[in-house]
Amino acid sequence: MANHIPSRPDGFDTEEDLQSHLASLEESASLDHLDLPQEKDPDRRTIKDVQNDIAFVRDELAQIRDRLAAIATQAENAVRFRAQWADASAHAQLGDYPWLKLAGTMAGAFFATRLLRRLPLGPLITASVPLAAAAIQQRISK
Repeated sequence: MANHIPSRPDGFDTEEDLQSHLASLEESASLDHLDLPQEKDPDRRTIKDVQNDIAFVRDELAQIRDRLAAIATQAENAVRFRAQWADASAHAQLGDYPWLKLAGTMAGAFFATRLLRRLPLGPLITASVPLAAAAIQQRISK
């Protein structure tokens, strides 16, 4: 089977026929963008319909962006006011330099815990139980 490459497409006898056909296709293609009356096919959408849909979607996106911007601003304000409230509350409870005082209290608790872990609490508790029992018995007998 030999490879046969036609010199011109089937259906056109001469080069002029082909060129006239291509020219008519170009004419019809250039007229497609005009709003010419067409057959009303309910399933067929026009360019105008698509452009209207695109405009509608763009409007919806603009509204959503506006809503998101408003929500972001509200969230930012809520966080800022919450931080201001926490700072004011700390100042009201601890006075000046509340965060420094809080850090000092935390450091003190840490070192107190380390000190208590090193104490021999077993013998201290063993020695204090009889003393506590005697004190309770004295209160009951009064």
